[in-house]
Amino acid sequence: MKPTLAWLGLLVSLAWVGAYPSPALGQETRPNILLIYADDAGFRDFGFQGSKKFLTPNLDRLAQEGVVFTDAYMTASVCGPSRAGLVTGRYQQRFGYFMNPKLGQGLPLDQQTFGDALQTQGYRTGVIGKWHLGEASNEHPNERGFDYFYGFLKGHRSYFPWGTINKDQQKASNPGFTMMENRDQLDESSMDFYTTDLFTQKAIDFMDSTHEEGKSFFLFLSHNAVHGPMEALDEDLEPYKGLEKEQRRLLAGMTAALDRSTGELMDWLAASGLRESTLVVFTNDNGGGRYVSANNWPLRGWKGEEWEGGIRVPMVMSWPGTLPEGKTYSEPVMSFDLFATFLGLAEGAPAGSSHAVDGIDLMPYLLGSKTGPPHDMLFWQRNHAAARSGAWKLHQRNKPDQPTTYELYDLNKDLGEKNNVIDQHPAVADRLKQGLADWQSKNAPRM
Repeated sequence: MKPTLAWLGLLVSLAWVGAYPSPALGQETRPNILLIYADDAGFRDFGFQGSKKFLTPNLDRLAQEGVVFTDAYMTASVCGPSRAGLVTGRYQQRFGYFMNPKLGQGLPLDQQTFGDALQTQGYRTGVIGKWHLGEASNEHPNERGFDYFYGFLKGHRSYFPWGTINKDQQKASNPGFTMMENRDQLDESSMDFYTTDLFTQKAIDFMDSTHEEGKSFFLFLSHNAVHGPMEALDEDLEPYKGLEKEQRRLLAGMTAALDRSTGELMDWLAASGLRESTLVVFTNDNGGGRYVSANNWPLRGWKGEEWEGGIRVPMVMSWPGTLPEGKTYSEPVMSFDLFATFLGLAEGAPAGSSHAVDGIDLMPYLLGSKTGPPHDMLFWQRNHAAARSGAWKLHQRNKPDQPTTYELYDLNKDLGEKNNVIDQHPAVADRLKQGLADWQSKNAPRM
Protein backbone atom coordinates (compact mmCIF):
# COMPACT_ATOMS: atom_id res chain seq x y z
CA MET A 1 0.00 0.00 0.00
CA LYS A 2 1.33 3.40 -0.97
CA PRO A 3 1.41 5.73 2.06
CA THR A 4 0.04 9.25 1.80
CA LEU A 5 2.21 12.30 2.45
CA ALA A 6 0.19 12.93 5.60
CA TRP A 7 0.89 9.40 6.82
CA LEU A 8 4.59 9.76 6.11
CA GLY A 9 4.50 12.99 8.08
CA LEU A 10 2.89 11.11 10.95
CA LEU A 11 5.61 8.48 11.01
CA VAL A 12 8.37 11.08 10.84
CA SER A 13 6.80 13.13 13.60
CA LEU A 14 6.53 10.08 15.84
CA ALA A 15 9.98 8.65 15.12
CA TRP A 16 11.69 10.85 17.69
CA VAL A 17 9.07 10.35 20.40
CA GLY A 18 8.74 6.55 20.24
CA ALA A 19 11.47 5.94 22.77
CA TYR A 20 10.10 8.45 25.27
CA PRO A 21 7.67 7.66 28.05
CA SER A 22 4.15 9.03 27.97
CA PRO A 23 3.90 12.02 30.31
CA ALA A 24 0.27 11.10 31.00
CA LEU A 25 1.20 7.68 32.30
CA GLY A 26 4.51 8.64 33.86
CA GLN A 27 6.22 5.50 32.57
CA GLU A 28 7.05 3.78 29.33
CA THR A 29 4.32 1.27 28.57
CA ARG A 30 2.97 -0.61 25.58
CA PRO A 31 -0.28 -2.16 26.71
CA ASN A 32 -2.24 -4.76 24.86
CA ILE A 33 -5.41 -3.28 23.38
CA LEU A 34 -8.74 -5.09 23.06
CA LEU A 35 -11.54 -3.20 21.30
CA ILE A 36 -14.93 -4.93 21.66
CA TYR A 37 -17.39 -3.55 19.14
CA ALA A 38 -21.12 -4.35 19.25
CA ASP A 39 -23.49 -3.76 16.34
CA ASP A 40 -26.84 -1.88 16.44
CA ALA A 41 -27.29 -2.25 20.22
CA GLY A 42 -29.66 0.08 22.05
CA PHE A 43 -28.29 2.89 24.19
CA ARG A 44 -30.37 1.71 27.16
CA ASP A 45 -30.06 -2.05 26.64
CA PHE A 46 -27.26 -2.74 29.13
CA GLY A 47 -27.40 -2.80 32.90
CA PHE A 48 -24.69 -0.16 33.26
CA GLN A 49 -26.77 2.06 30.97
CA GLY A 50 -29.85 1.69 33.16
CA SER A 51 -31.66 -1.33 31.76
CA LYS A 52 -33.75 -3.18 34.33
CA LYS A 53 -34.83 -5.99 31.99
CA PHE A 54 -31.67 -6.93 30.07
CA LEU A 55 -29.20 -8.70 32.38
CA THR A 56 -25.57 -7.86 31.53
CA PRO A 57 -23.51 -8.66 34.65
CA ASN A 58 -20.18 -9.00 32.82
CA LEU A 59 -20.47 -5.71 30.95
CA ASP A 60 -21.66 -4.10 34.18
CA ARG A 61 -18.52 -5.43 35.90
CA LEU A 62 -16.37 -4.02 33.10
CA ALA A 63 -18.06 -0.65 33.58
CA GLN A 64 -17.43 -0.77 37.33
CA GLU A 65 -13.75 -1.48 36.65
CA GLY A 66 -13.34 1.45 34.30
CA VAL A 67 -14.62 4.73 32.95
CA VAL A 68 -18.12 5.03 31.47
CA PHE A 69 -18.53 7.75 28.83
CA THR A 70 -21.91 9.45 29.03
CA ASP A 71 -21.48 11.44 25.79
CA ALA A 72 -19.67 9.06 23.43
CA TYR A 73 -20.48 9.27 19.73
CA MET A 74 -19.86 7.40 16.52
CA THR A 75 -18.95 9.36 13.40
CA ALA A 76 -22.03 7.97 11.61
CA SER A 77 -25.41 6.48 12.36
CA VAL A 78 -24.97 3.40 10.14
CA CYS A 79 -22.43 0.59 9.99
CA GLY A 80 -20.13 1.25 7.02
CA PRO A 81 -19.32 4.96 7.52
CA SER A 82 -19.13 4.41 11.27
CA ARG A 83 -16.44 1.77 10.80
CA ALA A 84 -14.59 3.92 8.27
CA GLY A 85 -14.36 6.77 10.79
CA LEU A 86 -13.36 4.42 13.60
CA VAL A 87 -10.55 2.60 11.83
CA THR A 88 -9.03 5.69 10.14
CA GLY A 89 -9.36 8.08 13.07
CA ARG A 90 -10.88 10.63 10.69
CA TYR A 91 -14.20 12.03 9.66
CA GLN A 92 -15.03 9.61 6.88
CA GLN A 93 -16.61 12.46 4.92
CA ARG A 94 -13.07 13.73 4.32
CA PHE A 95 -12.69 10.88 1.83
CA GLY A 96 -16.28 10.79 0.60
CA TYR A 97 -17.59 7.92 2.72
CA PHE A 98 -21.04 9.28 3.62
CA MET A 99 -23.24 6.19 3.22
CA ASN A 100 -23.05 2.43 3.49
CA PRO A 101 -20.87 1.22 0.59
CA LYS A 102 -22.45 -0.08 -2.59
CA LEU A 103 -21.20 -3.27 -4.16
CA GLY A 104 -17.62 -2.74 -5.28
CA GLN A 105 -16.94 0.10 -2.84
CA GLY A 106 -14.77 -0.21 0.22
CA LEU A 107 -12.46 1.84 2.38
CA PRO A 108 -10.30 3.90 -0.04
CA LEU A 109 -6.84 2.44 -0.36
CA ASP A 110 -5.10 5.73 0.43
CA GLN A 111 -6.62 5.75 3.93
CA GLN A 112 -4.56 4.23 6.74
CA THR A 113 -6.16 2.19 9.51
CA PHE A 114 -5.37 1.81 13.18
CA GLY A 115 -4.23 -1.67 12.21
CA ASP A 116 -1.62 -0.10 9.91
CA ALA A 117 -0.48 2.28 12.64
CA LEU A 118 -0.14 -0.31 15.38
CA GLN A 119 1.35 -2.92 13.07
CA THR A 120 4.06 -0.40 12.22
CA GLN A 121 4.82 -0.03 15.93
CA GLY A 122 5.36 -3.75 16.43
CA TYR A 123 1.93 -4.88 17.56
CA ARG A 124 0.44 -8.12 16.29
CA THR A 125 -2.90 -6.97 14.94
CA GLY A 126 -6.13 -8.88 14.44
CA VAL A 127 -9.71 -8.27 13.41
CA ILE A 128 -12.30 -10.91 14.23
CA GLY A 129 -15.94 -10.79 13.17
CA LYS A 130 -17.63 -8.34 10.82
CA TRP A 131 -15.46 -6.32 8.41
CA HIS A 132 -17.86 -4.32 6.15
CA LEU A 133 -15.10 -2.15 4.70
CA GLY A 134 -14.70 -3.79 1.30
CA GLU A 135 -14.73 -7.20 -0.35
CA ALA A 136 -12.13 -6.79 -3.08
CA SER A 137 -8.79 -8.56 -2.71
CA ASN A 138 -6.93 -5.32 -1.98
CA GLU A 139 -9.59 -4.28 0.57
CA HIS A 140 -9.25 -7.47 2.62
CA PRO A 141 -8.28 -6.99 6.30
CA ASN A 142 -4.91 -8.67 5.67
CA GLU A 143 -4.19 -5.81 3.25
CA ARG A 144 -5.39 -3.10 5.63
CA GLY A 145 -3.03 -3.54 8.56
CA PHE A 146 -4.25 -6.74 10.18
CA ASP A 147 -2.00 -9.76 10.57
CA TYR A 148 -4.95 -12.03 11.31
CA PHE A 149 -8.58 -12.09 10.18
CA TYR A 150 -11.38 -14.47 11.09
CA GLY A 151 -14.90 -13.51 10.15
CA PHE A 152 -16.94 -12.32 7.19
CA LEU A 153 -16.61 -9.40 4.80
CA LYS A 154 -20.18 -8.13 4.41
CA GLY A 155 -22.34 -6.19 6.85
CA HIS A 156 -24.45 -9.04 8.22
CA ARG A 157 -24.97 -12.78 8.09
CA SER A 158 -26.65 -15.66 9.93
CA TYR A 159 -25.38 -16.44 13.43
CA PHE A 160 -25.39 -20.13 12.54
CA PRO A 161 -23.57 -22.10 9.81
CA TRP A 162 -25.18 -21.92 6.41
CA GLY A 163 -27.42 -24.90 5.75
CA THR A 164 -28.69 -25.19 9.34
CA ILE A 165 -31.22 -22.58 10.50
CA ASN A 166 -30.61 -20.21 7.60
CA LYS A 167 -30.78 -22.05 4.28
CA ASP A 168 -30.43 -18.98 2.01
CA GLN A 169 -28.32 -20.56 -0.74
CA GLN A 170 -27.72 -17.25 -2.48
CA LYS A 171 -25.97 -15.90 0.61
CA ALA A 172 -24.39 -19.24 1.47
CA SER A 173 -22.60 -19.27 -1.90
CA ASN A 174 -21.49 -15.63 -1.67
CA PRO A 175 -17.91 -15.32 -0.34
CA GLY A 176 -18.78 -12.07 1.41
CA PHE A 177 -21.32 -13.82 3.63
CA THR A 178 -19.26 -16.91 4.45
CA MET A 179 -16.64 -17.36 7.13
CA MET A 180 -13.02 -16.76 6.25
CA GLU A 181 -9.76 -17.30 8.11
CA ASN A 182 -7.36 -14.82 6.63
CA ARG A 183 -7.95 -15.33 2.89
CA ASP A 184 -9.25 -18.90 3.11
CA GLN A 185 -12.99 -19.38 2.66
CA LEU A 186 -14.26 -21.97 5.15
CA ASP A 187 -16.65 -24.83 4.46
CA GLU A 188 -19.45 -24.33 6.99
CA SER A 189 -21.20 -27.61 6.19
CA SER A 190 -19.16 -29.43 8.83
CA MET A 191 -19.11 -26.59 11.36
CA ASP A 192 -21.26 -25.99 14.43
CA PHE A 193 -21.25 -22.50 15.88
CA TYR A 194 -23.09 -19.42 17.08
CA THR A 195 -21.09 -16.45 15.79
CA THR A 196 -20.85 -14.56 19.08
CA ASP A 197 -19.34 -17.58 20.83
CA LEU A 198 -17.20 -18.53 17.82
CA PHE A 199 -15.68 -15.06 17.57
CA THR A 200 -15.01 -15.04 21.31
CA GLN A 201 -13.05 -18.28 21.12
CA LYS A 202 -11.09 -17.05 18.11
CA ALA A 203 -10.33 -13.84 20.01
CA ILE A 204 -8.97 -15.84 22.96
CA ASP A 205 -6.92 -18.00 20.60
CA PHE A 206 -5.44 -14.88 18.98
CA MET A 207 -4.55 -13.25 22.29
CA ASP A 208 -3.11 -16.48 23.64
CA SER A 209 -0.88 -17.18 20.64
CA THR A 210 0.32 -13.57 20.56
CA HIS A 211 1.13 -13.65 24.27
CA GLU A 212 3.04 -16.91 23.74
CA GLU A 213 5.13 -15.13 21.09
CA GLY A 214 5.97 -12.39 23.60
CA LYS A 215 4.32 -9.64 21.54
CA SER A 216 1.79 -6.95 22.37
CA PHE A 217 -1.55 -7.39 20.64
CA PHE A 218 -4.18 -5.11 19.18
CA LEU A 219 -7.44 -6.97 18.65
CA PHE A 220 -10.51 -5.46 17.03
CA LEU A 221 -13.32 -7.83 18.02
CA SER A 222 -16.08 -6.69 15.70
CA HIS A 223 -19.21 -8.61 16.69
CA ASN A 224 -22.20 -8.89 14.39
CA ALA A 225 -24.31 -9.01 17.56
CA VAL A 226 -26.92 -7.63 17.84
CA HIS A 227 -27.45 -6.79 14.15
CA GLY A 228 -30.14 -8.75 12.32
CA PRO A 229 -31.06 -11.44 11.52
CA MET A 230 -32.62 -11.93 14.94
CA GLU A 231 -31.24 -15.32 16.00
CA ALA A 232 -30.58 -16.38 19.58
CA LEU A 233 -29.69 -19.58 21.42
CA ASP A 234 -32.46 -21.26 23.38
CA GLU A 235 -30.48 -21.10 26.63
CA ASP A 236 -30.02 -17.34 26.21
CA LEU A 237 -33.74 -16.85 25.65
CA GLU A 238 -34.74 -18.82 28.77
CA PRO A 239 -34.53 -15.90 31.28
CA TYR A 240 -36.63 -13.67 29.01
CA LYS A 241 -39.77 -15.74 28.51
CA GLY A 242 -41.73 -13.02 30.27
CA LEU A 243 -41.01 -10.37 27.67
CA GLU A 244 -44.14 -9.98 25.58
CA LYS A 245 -42.65 -8.73 22.34
CA GLU A 246 -40.82 -11.43 20.38
CA GLN A 247 -38.27 -8.99 18.95
CA ARG A 248 -37.35 -7.83 22.45
CA ARG A 249 -36.99 -11.45 23.62
CA LEU A 250 -34.66 -12.23 20.72
CA LEU A 251 -32.68 -9.05 21.30
CA ALA A 252 -32.35 -9.88 25.00
CA GLY A 253 -31.01 -13.35 24.16
CA MET A 254 -28.52 -11.96 21.63
CA THR A 255 -27.40 -9.37 24.19
CA ALA A 256 -26.94 -12.14 26.77
CA ALA A 257 -24.52 -13.88 24.40
CA LEU A 258 -22.62 -10.63 23.92
CA ASP A 259 -22.38 -10.24 27.68
CA ARG A 260 -21.23 -13.85 28.12
CA SER A 261 -18.54 -13.22 25.52
CA THR A 262 -17.25 -10.21 27.42
CA GLY A 263 -17.09 -12.19 30.64
CA GLU A 264 -15.10 -14.98 29.00
CA LEU A 265 -12.63 -12.48 27.56
CA MET A 266 -12.14 -10.73 30.91
CA ASP A 267 -11.74 -14.05 32.71
CA TRP A 268 -9.11 -15.17 30.21
CA LEU A 269 -7.16 -11.90 30.59
CA ALA A 270 -7.23 -12.29 34.38
CA ALA A 271 -6.19 -15.94 34.30
CA SER A 272 -3.35 -15.14 31.91
CA GLY A 273 -2.04 -12.32 34.09
CA LEU A 274 -2.74 -9.76 31.36
CA ARG A 275 -5.66 -7.83 32.80
CA GLU A 276 -3.56 -4.98 34.18
CA SER A 277 -1.50 -4.73 31.01
CA THR A 278 -4.51 -4.61 28.68
CA LEU A 279 -6.68 -1.64 27.80
CA VAL A 280 -10.21 -2.91 27.11
CA VAL A 281 -12.72 -0.75 25.27
CA PHE A 282 -16.36 -1.65 24.76
CA THR A 283 -18.61 0.36 22.47
CA ASN A 284 -21.22 0.07 19.73
CA ASP A 285 -21.12 1.03 16.04
CA ASN A 286 -24.15 3.36 15.96
CA GLY A 287 -27.44 3.99 17.68
CA GLY A 288 -29.85 1.16 18.36
CA GLY A 289 -31.95 -0.02 15.44
CA ARG A 290 -35.71 0.36 15.39
CA TYR A 291 -35.91 -2.91 13.43
CA VAL A 292 -34.37 -4.89 16.32
CA SER A 293 -36.64 -3.13 18.87
CA ALA A 294 -33.67 -1.52 20.58
CA ASN A 295 -34.26 0.82 23.50
CA ASN A 296 -32.48 4.17 23.08
CA TRP A 297 -34.29 5.98 25.92
CA PRO A 298 -33.98 8.84 26.82
CA LEU A 299 -32.60 9.71 23.40
CA ARG A 300 -34.63 10.62 20.34
CA GLY A 301 -34.27 8.65 17.14
CA TRP A 302 -32.68 5.47 15.84
CA LYS A 303 -29.93 4.05 13.73
CA GLY A 304 -29.72 5.98 10.46
CA GLU A 305 -30.55 9.37 11.98
CA GLU A 306 -28.52 12.28 13.33
CA TRP A 307 -30.70 12.54 16.42
CA GLU A 308 -28.90 11.46 19.58
CA GLY A 309 -30.47 8.00 19.36
CA GLY A 310 -28.69 7.41 16.06
CA ILE A 311 -25.18 8.52 16.98
CA ARG A 312 -24.70 8.44 20.78
CA VAL A 313 -23.48 5.05 22.03
CA PRO A 314 -22.47 3.24 25.22
CA MET A 315 -18.71 3.26 25.77
CA VAL A 316 -16.44 1.94 28.51
CA MET A 317 -12.65 2.05 28.83
CA SER A 318 -11.09 -0.19 31.47
CA TRP A 319 -7.44 -0.60 32.44
CA PRO A 320 -7.07 -1.60 36.11
CA GLY A 321 -4.16 0.03 37.84
CA THR A 322 -3.94 2.84 35.28
CA LEU A 323 -7.39 4.27 34.59
CA PRO A 324 -9.72 5.23 37.43
CA GLU A 325 -12.44 2.72 38.27
CA GLY A 326 -16.14 3.34 38.73
CA LYS A 327 -15.97 6.79 37.15
CA THR A 328 -17.93 8.59 34.46
CA TYR A 329 -16.59 11.01 31.86
CA SER A 330 -19.15 13.50 30.57
CA GLU A 331 -17.35 15.54 27.89
CA PRO A 332 -18.30 14.70 24.29
CA VAL A 333 -15.90 12.28 22.61
CA MET A 334 -15.96 10.62 19.19
CA SER A 335 -15.04 7.14 18.04
CA PHE A 336 -12.11 8.50 16.02
CA ASP A 337 -10.48 9.48 19.33
CA LEU A 338 -9.70 5.79 19.84
CA PHE A 339 -7.15 5.83 16.97
CA ALA A 340 -5.26 8.73 18.55
CA THR A 341 -5.50 7.15 22.01
CA PHE A 342 -4.24 3.77 20.84
CA LEU A 343 -1.38 5.32 18.89
CA GLY A 344 -0.41 7.46 21.85
CA LEU A 345 -0.18 4.36 24.02
CA ALA A 346 1.80 2.45 21.42
CA GLU A 347 4.28 5.25 20.93
CA GLY A 348 4.33 7.01 24.26
CA ALA A 349 3.74 10.10 22.11
CA PRO A 350 3.48 13.42 23.93
CA ALA A 351 -0.03 14.82 23.97
CA GLY A 352 -0.56 17.19 21.09
CA SER A 353 2.03 15.63 18.76
CA SER A 354 1.07 15.99 15.11
CA HIS A 355 -0.86 13.19 13.48
CA ALA A 356 -2.99 12.83 10.38
CA VAL A 357 -6.23 12.07 12.20
CA ASP A 358 -9.12 14.09 13.59
CA GLY A 359 -9.16 12.29 16.92
CA ILE A 360 -7.68 13.39 20.23
CA ASP A 361 -5.70 11.19 22.62
CA LEU A 362 -8.10 10.76 25.54
CA MET A 363 -5.60 9.45 28.09
CA PRO A 364 -4.47 12.87 29.41
CA TYR A 365 -8.13 13.79 29.97
CA LEU A 366 -8.96 10.55 31.75
CA LEU A 367 -5.84 10.74 33.92
CA GLY A 368 -6.36 14.40 34.82
CA SER A 369 -3.34 16.04 33.20
CA LYS A 370 -5.70 17.83 30.80
CA THR A 371 -9.05 19.41 31.58
CA GLY A 372 -11.87 20.84 29.55
CA PRO A 373 -13.52 19.32 26.48
CA PRO A 374 -11.29 17.45 23.99
CA HIS A 375 -13.30 18.94 21.11
CA ASP A 376 -14.71 22.42 20.51
CA MET A 377 -17.17 21.11 17.92
CA LEU A 378 -18.19 17.72 16.49
CA PHE A 379 -19.97 17.04 13.19
CA TRP A 380 -22.10 14.41 11.44
CA GLN A 381 -23.59 14.07 7.98
CA ARG A 382 -25.25 11.50 5.78
CA ASN A 383 -28.15 13.27 4.06
CA HIS A 384 -29.02 15.53 6.97
CA ALA A 385 -26.22 17.00 9.09
CA ALA A 386 -25.59 18.00 12.70
CA ALA A 387 -23.04 19.80 14.86
CA ARG A 388 -22.48 19.81 18.60
CA SER A 389 -20.58 22.35 20.71
CA GLY A 390 -20.84 22.08 24.46
CA ALA A 391 -24.49 21.50 25.30
CA TRP A 392 -25.71 22.90 21.98
CA LYS A 393 -26.77 20.63 19.11
CA LEU A 394 -27.62 22.04 15.68
CA HIS A 395 -29.51 20.02 13.07
CA GLN A 396 -29.36 20.86 9.37
CA ARG A 397 -32.32 19.34 7.54
CA ASN A 398 -31.63 18.79 3.84
CA LYS A 399 -34.68 17.69 1.85
CA PRO A 400 -34.75 17.36 -1.95
CA ASP A 401 -36.23 20.38 -3.73
CA GLN A 402 -36.83 22.17 -0.45
CA PRO A 403 -34.92 24.94 1.35
CA THR A 404 -32.43 23.85 4.01
CA THR A 405 -33.80 24.33 7.53
CA TYR A 406 -32.13 24.34 10.95
CA GLU A 407 -33.07 23.34 14.49
CA LEU A 408 -31.21 23.98 17.75
CA TYR A 409 -31.40 22.01 21.01
CA ASP A 410 -29.91 22.47 24.46
CA LEU A 411 -28.90 18.92 25.43
CA ASN A 412 -28.35 19.86 29.06
CA LYS A 413 -32.03 20.75 29.38
CA ASP A 414 -33.49 18.69 26.56
CA LEU A 415 -31.65 15.43 25.98
CA GLY A 416 -34.64 14.10 24.04
CA GLU A 417 -34.33 16.93 21.49
CA LYS A 418 -37.99 17.90 21.73
CA ASN A 419 -37.82 21.69 22.04
CA ASN A 420 -36.32 23.61 19.13
CA VAL A 421 -34.88 26.84 20.63
CA ILE A 422 -33.25 28.31 17.53
CA ASP A 423 -35.40 31.46 17.68
CA GLN A 424 -34.31 32.14 21.27
CA HIS A 425 -30.58 31.70 20.58
CA PRO A 426 -29.77 33.04 17.10
CA ALA A 427 -26.11 33.82 17.92
CA VAL A 428 -25.48 30.26 19.10
CA ALA A 429 -27.16 28.89 15.97
CA ASP A 430 -25.09 31.16 13.72
CA ARG A 431 -21.84 30.00 15.34
CA LEU A 432 -22.72 26.33 14.84
CA LYS A 433 -23.96 26.97 11.29
CA GLN A 434 -20.62 28.58 10.43
CA GLY A 435 -18.66 25.75 12.03
CA LEU A 436 -20.70 23.16 10.14
CA ALA A 437 -20.29 25.04 6.84
CA ASP A 438 -16.52 25.30 7.33
CA TRP A 439 -16.31 21.56 8.03
CA GLN A 440 -18.49 20.68 5.04
CA SER A 441 -16.33 22.80 2.75
CA LYS A 442 -13.32 20.58 3.52
CA ASN A 443 -15.04 17.26 2.81
CA ALA A 444 -14.64 15.21 -0.33
CA PRO A 445 -17.46 14.52 -2.81
CA ARG A 446 -19.62 11.53 -1.94
CA MET A 447 -18.36 8.20 -3.22
